[in-house]
Amino acid sequence: MATPAPKKSSAKKAAPKKVSPKKKTVATKKAAVKKPAKARQVRRTREEGMELLIHAAFTLVRKKSPDDISIREIASLAKVHHRFIAEWFGGKAQLLLVIHSRNSDNIRKITVDMGTMRNNEVILEINQQLQLALWLMRNGITFPDIYAAFPALGTAVKNLEINRGINPTDAQKVGAIYGAILLSNVIVTPFIESTTTTVELFDFFTNLLPPVLPTKK
Repeated sequence: MATPAPKKSSAKKAAPKKVSPKKKTVATKKAAVKKPAKARQVRRTREEGMELLIHAAFTLVRKKSPDDISIREIASLAKVHHRFIAEWFGGKAQLLLVIHSRNSDNIRKITVDMGTMRNNEVILEINQQLQLALWLMRNGITFPDIYAAFPALGTAVKNLEINRGINPTDAQKVGAIYGAILLSNVIVTPFIESTTTTVELFDFFTNLLPPVLPTKK
């Protein structure tokens, strides 16, 4: 006797379950967050950039020798790229020439009265200007005349003519002696432990000159 064929099951096979995508982790979400764009640097005009470099160079010249100042140091203090020193001024020497030129006006003002030459702060400022002038000369800068290089000298000569009654030719010679005293102080004195101060030399030399003319009423 033949065995009956097995009956087909009427039950449908269950469909495979869809696997739901895994939720993004917190770290993944954070990574997906866009970082804020960097703030744009303020654009400056050429004139603004030049003034920042001039101010920075002036500040550094007051603190150290020009030989010890680099263009990168000036640029860093000014927050201006150092390449602009060459592009806008022509180089470090030309930038420091601008400093010398601007400071010359101040030197002329503070030396109008010969009495200020006995003030140590004034002498210090004049010495810094002399050091800068000498450095500029050593680095290829030329001046139209000696009074442009050493502005205090021109003021001293005028004072000698007006206040001492010395004729222009002799006033220039006397002024040159004052300049020599200052130059000696700048060049030699730092290397000598015991020496006569600039003020003492000025006082001694001034006493040899004709007395100050009385002021006309």
